[in-house]
Amino acid sequence: MSEQVNGTASVQDKSVNNVPTECNSGSQTQPVGSDESLTALQKELGVTEQQVASIIESFIELGVSVYDFPDTPQATQGMITNLKRNVDRLFKLNQRSNDPDSALNSISIPLEVIQYIEDGRNPDIYTREFVEAIRRSNQYQRAKMHALKQLRDSLAEKIIEEFPDLESNVQNIVERTNGN
Repeated sequence: MSEQVNGTASVQDKSVNNVPTECNSGSQTQPVGSDESLTALQKELGVTEQQVASIIESFIELGVSVYDFPDTPQATQGMITNLKRNVDRLFKLNQRSNDPDSALNSISIPLEVIQYIEDGRNPDIYTREFVEAIRRSNQYQRAKMHALKQLRDSLAEKIIEEFPDLESNVQNIVERTNGN
C-alpha cells in the first residue's frame, strides 16, 4: 500500500523536501498548483472518500449481522454475499490506491500526521502546532538578522570613525550586504 520515504508515507514519492511538485491526472503530468490538477485531485479524493465510507458502513452492517445471526440458509447466503461485496470493494480500493496514473500518488503525508491519526488525535492539531513552530522559528531568525544588521552598521560606523580613508570600501560592503 504505502512505503516510507524521507519521513513521509507515499505510494510514489514525487516530491522534493516533502512538498509535492506535480500531479498525475490521467496520462498527463501537471504542476500541483494548476487548477486542472487540483480539480482532478479533489474529484479523486471525493470518490475515494465515498468508497472508504461505503466499506466502513458495510463492515458495520456485517458486524450487526454476525451478532444477530439467525442461522438460516438465507441468512448465511446473505452474509456470504455481503462479505464478497466488501472484499470486492476493498480490492477495487486497493487497485485505485496502486494506480500509477492516480492523482493521489502525488500526495506525500508526513509520518507525524499518520502517527497523530493512529493515536486518535486530530491531524488539524498537528497542522496548528507545525504552523506555530514555523512562526516561532521565523521570529527567531528575523531577530538574528536584525541583530546582525545592527552589528554590521555599528562596525561600519566605528571603522569609518577610526579609519576615514576606508569609508568608500566600508560603504561598498554595507551596500553589498543589503544595507541602506
